[in-house]
Amino acid sequence: MPKKVSNVDIWLTRETSHVRKALENASSYFDSKDDFNVNTLEAIYAQESSFGLLKREHGSKNPAGEFHLGVDTAKRYGLSVAKGNDQRFDIDYASITAARYLKDLNKFFSKGTPLLKGLKTIPIQDIAERRRFVLASYNVGEGTIAKAQRLALQAGKDPTDWNNVKEFLKALDLSAKKVKEIREYVDNVSENEIEFAQKSSADKKAKDWKFTKPKSQGNKCHWITKDGHHILICD
Repeated sequence: MPKKVSNVDIWLTRETSHVRKALENASSYFDSKDDFNVNTLEAIYAQESSFGLLKREHGSKNPAGEFHLGVDTAKRYGLSVAKGNDQRFDIDYASITAARYLKDLNKFFSKGTPLLKGLKTIPIQDIAERRRFVLASYNVGEGTIAKAQRLALQAGKDPTDWNNVKEFLKALDLSAKKVKEIREYVDNVSENEIEFAQKSSADKKAKDWKFTKPKSQGNKCHWITKDGHHILICD
């Protein structure tokens, strides 16, 4: 009986040497204070754009690119977001931004962090449990997850337990579809990360590497879409 091919198997066929090196380099932003490595980035990359297959449109006001970064998040980390030069579609820059965002989210939930007026995260000491909140925040934003934490606390539930907090998402201004998406996102990324760890040739110790800044493409380069492929053109 032929061996069943999983989604991770399919995604790994799309992991070129360039992609793997980009994800390994980006993972050097992680350290012992978080529960992430290159396999985490692989799992998020797969969940967001199916390893670059579903990137959406350049210059889109909606999440787009390799890691489906939102415009505000991309600009916060210094990326160019324009139709002619949208660095969300550059695997080197997008993976670094995703790693930096995950790292910051981990910091936000490791201590009480003010986000909006009157809203703070509730610190989660357990690193493994905290990663669930971080993944959920990558999907929907840290403010939404902090609000769900607050509702859980007000209801007498443990606001540092994801199984408790996720039940309060439906009390927020979210559609039932989005609530389902957030819950499944955390589960799917976590499960796929385990499989990537078993099957991927990416170096798990890359988080200990020295970070290498990607070479700038300069102002004379721009992205175009041709036959469904994103191509960087430099004069």
